Amino acid sequence: DLYRKVFVFRKDPSDAYVVLRARLEQPLHNFTVCLRSYTDLSRPHSLFSYATKAQDNEILLFKPKPEEYRFYVGGKFVTFRVPEGRRDWEHVCASWESATGIAEFWLNGKPWPRK
Repeated sequence: DLYRKVFVFRKDPSDAYVVLRARLEQPLHNFTVCLRSYTDLSRPHSLFSYATKAQDNEILLFKPKPEEYRFYVGGKFVTFRVPEGRRDWEHVCASWESATGIAEFWLNGKPWPRK
């Protein structure tokens, strides 16, 4: 449980990361990941990555530029374009359902169209 936990990367975050090891008893069929982030980075960066033995970024929430998020599942991705905002905390959620392949995205509590 990471509720109310904070990871702070004080130096250049290009090589800073956290590793959490989960032992899943069954494959993921549906999931939702939510996080809050604050950064002054304008370069591409990852917000969340889930690796399997077969693929490093099986699930990836990636921000290639300030007004765009990419949500990868199994090597395929959907893009969500957002208004470029001021530098502030962002609350992001991304969800995926294997039966339909539908991806959902929320930014600061506001849902974006499903893809």
